Amino acid sequence: MNYLKLYKEYVKRSLYSKLVYKFNALIGIFGFLIGQVFSILGIYFIVQANGKLLDWDVYQILFLYGATNISIGIDHLFSDRLWTVSYWEVKDGKLDTLFLRPLPLLFQVLASEFQTEALGEIIVGIGLMIFSSFYINLTVTFGNIFFLIIGLICGAIIITSLKILIASFAFIFKRSGPLLQIIYNFIGYTKYPLKIFPYFIRIIFCFVVPLGIAIYFPVGILLNVETLYNPYYLALIAIGFTLLLATLSIFIWSKCIKRYESTGS
Repeated sequence: MNYLKLYKEYVKRSLYSKLVYKFNALIGIFGFLIGQVFSILGIYFIVQANGKLLDWDVYQILFLYGATNISIGIDHLFSDRLWTVSYWEVKDGKLDTLFLRPLPLLFQVLASEFQTEALGEIIVGIGLMIFSSFYINLTVTFGNIFFLIIGLICGAIIITSLKILIASFAFIFKRSGPLLQIIYNFIGYTKYPLKIFPYFIRIIFCFVVPLGIAIYFPVGILLNVETLYNPYYLALIAIGFTLLLATLSIFIWSKCIKRYESTGS
């Protein structure tokens, strides 16, 4: 079965359903842009008033914020339906039709929703990185750029894997949305330098929710704030953690869906 062709068809259908109401789609993207702008302005004014946040100046923080936004945006683009699975679809028995189709449930969930609003996050992320790069000293080498690209991709996969993992619990407890919201809010802290957090939070961001290795360190090396790490080794570590978390999340999902019951209430 050619899953790539099937995925393209799912995306076409999702885009068609959104673009039927073009104005609503544009409002959604614009709304995300406005929300991001206010968040960025808040960070800018706070850091600017204090000069620096440890070793990071305001433009370095904006660069990190932009890089993290890209990973979050990529995840948002492809896996947004996991939110409705966590909050409502299992509880209300609305996944019955997906179980009846001869396709893996996870593939259908991920393919059926292409969230155009996430383009706002990705645009802001790219814009921030370009804008802030004019004001900071970047240590540009092939290894650093390679690690950054790998890190952003791994970051998106890590976030999606965590969402799959938490959404899986909905098949047992009927609803896991509040827990997913807590985890997602926690992920938002990776937009800030790890050094500002207590040691145990840094450990979590490096080895439990390994976005620190995937995003923070490649950005820190590129900005010359972190200099003690070999980018190629770190890229391999980031890929290893990403594959481990992705495999674990898919395994738990496959076990938990066996507990699905059509409640219809």
